Amino acid sequence: MAKVHVLQVDRKPENTAELAAGVAAGRTVDDWQMPKDSRPGDLVIWYAAGRQEYIALGWVDDIPVMVKEGPGPYRGKVGRMESIKPVHRRKVIRDCGLDGGVESYQTVDEGLVANFLDSLGLSHLTPRLRLAQLCPTCNQVMPLTGICDNCG
Repeated sequence: MAKVHVLQVDRKPENTAELAAGVAAGRTVDDWQMPKDSRPGDLVIWYAAGRQEYIALGWVDDIPVMVKEGPGPYRGKVGRMESIKPVHRRKVIRDCGLDGGVESYQTVDEGLVANFLDSLGLSHLTPRLRLAQLCPTCNQVMPLTGICDNCG
């Protein structure tokens, strides 16, 4: 299953310009700091720390590599980047409890992903991630068909 990672951009003009250039190009211009366990197909959401808003998305393109210089310790490429309608951090915290402003990057707990994406207005991406869905009746994990093996 794909994961969702929150990557941050601070308020330094060179960093916000790098993110804007990536969105314009549809891919990161340079590698971006991300969790070591990021894999191709994982979804990334950018959080603009200076604005306290989630502002862009993309998909991990390759396995991050360890770097010895610059921001790290792991950096990787992101493709299919695009802007999203900005969503304030407080709304996301209120909607699902995720605080994307606490680290330079983080992986969203699987139990929060669907509500996180819904809070960002991106619930249409949930099926692409093949998230485990729980049956509302018996709380067992349902197959991707959405029909519970226990309850039918």
